[in-house]
Amino acid sequence: MKHFIVGPVETYKEVQNIYKQPYLYFRSNEFGEFVKETLNRLSSLIGNNDKNSLLYLTMSGTGAMEATIENCVTPKDKVLVINGGTFGQRFCELLKFHNIPFDSINLKWNESLTKEHLEYYENKGYTTLFVNLHETSTGQLYDVKLLSEFTKRNNMFFIVDAISTFLADTYDMSKYNIDVTIISSQKGLCLSPGLSFVSLSKRIIDKIYKTTPSSLYFDFKDYLKNIERGQTPYTPAVFIMYELKAILDLIDNSGGLEKWLSNIKEKCQYFREQICKIGLNIPTTYNLSNTMTPVICDTVNANELVKYLRDHYEICVNPCGGNRANYMFRVSHIGNTTKKDIDILIDKIQKTIEVLAKRN
Repeated sequence: MKHFIVGPVETYKEVQNIYKQPYLYFRSNEFGEFVKETLNRLSSLIGNNDKNSLLYLTMSGTGAMEATIENCVTPKDKVLVINGGTFGQRFCELLKFHNIPFDSINLKWNESLTKEHLEYYENKGYTTLFVNLHETSTGQLYDVKLLSEFTKRNNMFFIVDAISTFLADTYDMSKYNIDVTIISSQKGLCLSPGLSFVSLSKRIIDKIYKTTPSSLYFDFKDYLKNIERGQTPYTPAVFIMYELKAILDLIDNSGGLEKWLSNIKEKCQYFREQICKIGLNIPTTYNLSNTMTPVICDTVNANELVKYLRDHYEICVNPCGGNRANYMFRVSHIGNTTKKDIDILIDKIQKTIEVLAKRN
């Protein structure tokens, strides 16, 4: 099966090969030093060079989102959420569950976030902004500069789920005064699922030490204390840490971060050119991430197309949910895929459309 999905993505052989190597006992000093060195390298890519500011958590991205809410906001806060789809809505659901007061800017799927959306919320006493910088359900990549300037004007904490934009689009935590960055292993990092990372600014760490979460497992204070020696309070996903080192080595050996991002952008642009040549369309009303492309398919049922690709060609692309399920699917550009793979994908999509059109 060839995967063109947003995650878990098609992994690299350099990552797969770590399972053939010996490993350290995770409570040893040697493993702790290995973790600190590896996290420092990852932190540099995120754009946060503060010492011991990057936590690693054995949980899904949603778990990291919830842990961030428990540690970084309280019922005394007033939160604003950018809600442009499934993952913006997830922040809303988590905040509601934890009784955190919030309002949300609700966008239609084809509606671009602009400064006009934010104007109403200026000087209204909001303390924190939550955003999924790339709303994976629609493909929209929000304007991080616009949001950064808004939070700075309003003296707000800026909390970013960068899970499906990190290592596909340019991202710099320090440049945009971001207080929390959440990422996960299975998307841009191209690792196995199960490990998430939360990068923290100095000022949010100060707040964390004044906050009492409702969960013992999610208590960031314990993680901050343990990370000083490269450890976690509870058993971590040990092998994914080795995978992380392997992908960081691969990024370095491939020419560094800028070259890595450039390669993904090149694949992304190539796919979009080719998919339009066969008569399909992509959204034009909002800015798209390099991570993936939503494809509008109005000649055949998109769900049937996704299923046919999987069953007949062993090619997996992302379906869409909700009312877009029948006319849109999504194709990822992260992971171990090439232009040759894209050519095969385009050919099979075209053949699938021909087959389904005859059925109808």
